[in-house]
Amino acid sequence: MLNGTSLQTGGVTALHSSEKNVTSMPTPLNSMSLGSPNSQSRRLREALASFGAFFAAGRREGDPLPTLRDLSADWLRAEHLEIVVPAGTGALQSDDPGRLCGPVLIGRRAIGRIEAYRSRPFDDEDRALIGALGQIVGAVLEHSAQQSRLDQLDHQAQANADTLDRLLGFGRLVVSAAADPQHLALALVTQVPEMVTGERASLLLIPDHSADSPVLALSNGTFASVERAREVRDSGLAGLVFSSRAPMIIDETDTDRRWLALQARENDAPTRCAMAVPLIWGERLLGALTVTTTQTHLFGTPQLDLLELVSCHISLAIHAASADAYLARMSDTLSSAICDMEAALAAARSGDVAALDRMQALLRQLAVDERAMREMAGLAV
Repeated sequence: MLNGTSLQTGGVTALHSSEKNVTSMPTPLNSMSLGSPNSQSRRLREALASFGAFFAAGRREGDPLPTLRDLSADWLRAEHLEIVVPAGTGALQSDDPGRLCGPVLIGRRAIGRIEAYRSRPFDDEDRALIGALGQIVGAVLEHSAQQSRLDQLDHQAQANADTLDRLLGFGRLVVSAAADPQHLALALVTQVPEMVTGERASLLLIPDHSADSPVLALSNGTFASVERAREVRDSGLAGLVFSSRAPMIIDETDTDRRWLALQARENDAPTRCAMAVPLIWGERLLGALTVTTTQTHLFGTPQLDLLELVSCHISLAIHAASADAYLARMSDTLSSAICDMEAALAAARSGDVAALDRMQALLRQLAVDERAMREMAGLAV
């Protein structure tokens, strides 16, 4: 670890080998000539005093390079200093006494270089310090990069945990046996934007018993009019999803021809990026789920995959609620049909010939209802 070796083993000479510009092995700082013992002690104390500031910059700042440049300039008492990452092809040695160069190292791998300038010539003390400085800067940059990756993973893990919580909520709504698909759709769509980093969402629902009266539930907790729902179904992004039966992303609405060709938009607020997925149960299209945002290029494959996962849960919830609602209607229909059949049978026994026609009509209606039930169950008719 860098803290364990500090300035005792971390130094690398600024002048590397020869004309071939090959990096030499690190030279311990305590074996270098740093001038008089008092001067050496003073420079080491000054360096150690600011040592923690380097790592503090890596922990606190998203881009630590500006602070590292300032701290490094103080170390070398330079008037101007640059930290170049990646190293490029610049030479690590110079005949100019006012220019000092050294590598930025992670282990033995050079990832950049330090270039320091001042009007007073650099001396052996400076050359000794720039080697240690290069390893410290390299360690800080590596720590900062690893911390950034850890922060991203932590953010993603938190987002996944939030998503799982909401999917659990979806599951609870499914098993709650809600008998109203429309209000279930409204309860579900309000949770969608935050799950996929969107701003607004809409859920277009096509009822089985009334396909020409679609329902459009909005994430603001309201329902759009039937006319608006028809526009979205026929001329909005949902229409494209219906025809393709596949998820879709519009990265930039100002330039995407698919979006520009739409006659109806899901939201009145300016939309710069949108994605939509179909709600499918078996071979049937139940509706479409759309998410929009005012930012460009916000959605990618991970967000679209997550939205498709959400749509699978919504499809299950809507299908279950629709099936329950349909079974409740069929129960009422069968009860009424039984009463009518019993009345017609009694009339037929009394010699009413017309009662037979009524019984035949009831049987035809029951056959229609039976086919509808098989379609609802996804069985062959």
